[in-house]
Amino acid sequence: MTLTATPKSIQPELVNAAEDGALVTDSHIIATGIGNEHKHVIRLIRDNLTDFEDFGRVSFENAPFETAGGTQNRTVAVLNREQAMLLMTYMRNTEIVRNFKKNLIRAFVEMEKQLSTPALSGKQLMAAALLEAQSMMQELETTVQAQATQLEVAAPKVTYHDTYVAESDQLSFRTVASTLEMGEKALRSLLIEKGWIYKETSSRRSQKTGEIVPQYRYSEYADKKPYFIRRQNHDAPRFRGEVDHTLKITPAGAAAIKRAVSKWLRAAQAELEVGDKNAA
Repeated sequence: MTLTATPKSIQPELVNAAEDGALVTDSHIIATGIGNEHKHVIRLIRDNLTDFEDFGRVSFENAPFETAGGTQNRTVAVLNREQAMLLMTYMRNTEIVRNFKKNLIRAFVEMEKQLSTPALSGKQLMAAALLEAQSMMQELETTVQAQATQLEVAAPKVTYHDTYVAESDQLSFRTVASTLEMGEKALRSLLIEKGWIYKETSSRRSQKTGEIVPQYRYSEYADKKPYFIRRQNHDAPRFRGEVDHTLKITPAGAAAIKRAVSKWLRAAQAELEVGDKNAA
C-alpha cells in the first residue's frame, strides 16, 4: 500500500490517503506523536500482528528519511483507522498519548470529510463526522476514567521522598518514569510541555566517523531547580563550548513529579468531560 500526497489542509503529517482511497497513518508518525522510539512501536505491532490484522492486512514499507550521513530507509507499518486506534489502546494512557489520540482522531475525521463523496450535503457530512468523533471521544473518556481509578487505587502509602534514602540521591529519568509506568521519553516530553525542563540542541563532529552528529542537553527552569540536579560530564564532548551535563531528578523532584502527573491526569479527564458536554 503506497501513500500518496494529500492537500496541506488535511494534516498530511498525521493521516494520508493510500492509492486505493483508504485513510492511513503509519507507525513512525505515531511514535513521533507520543514521544516514543519507533523500534518499540513497530515491535508492538509485530508482536500483536494477529490482533491488528483482524481489521485488515498490515503493510510494512520502506520509507526514506534524511540523516547527516545521507538518505536512509526505515521500515514502517501502514495502519488504517481501526488499526491505529487499536495501537493507541496498547499505549500507556499518559497526557501526551491522550492528546495525540485526540489529534489523530481529528485528522482522520477531517480527512474523511474532505474526501467524502459530494452526494451528501454539508450538514449531513458534519453530522456524520460529529457522531463518529463523539463515539471515539467516549471511548477515550472511558479509558481515562479507568486510568484515573487505577492511579488512585495503586497509589503508595508513602511519598517518593520517603522511598529514597538521602536527599543527595540523584535519580534518573528512567527510574522515575518506571515508577509512573510510563516511558522515559514520554516523561521528558511531558515535563517540557508543562514548562519544567527544556531541551537544547547542538551538533559536533564525530571523532570516530568525521560526520556531523546532533547533541542534546536537558536543563531545568529556574523555578524548578530544587527538583533537579545537573551532573557535569567532564569526559563528554563539550556542548556549545561548555562542559556538558546530565540532568538528574532529586527525591523532592520525584515526589513533585508524581503529584503533578496525577493532577494533569485529573485535569485531562475534566477537559474530556467538558468537551463531551459541549458536544452534546
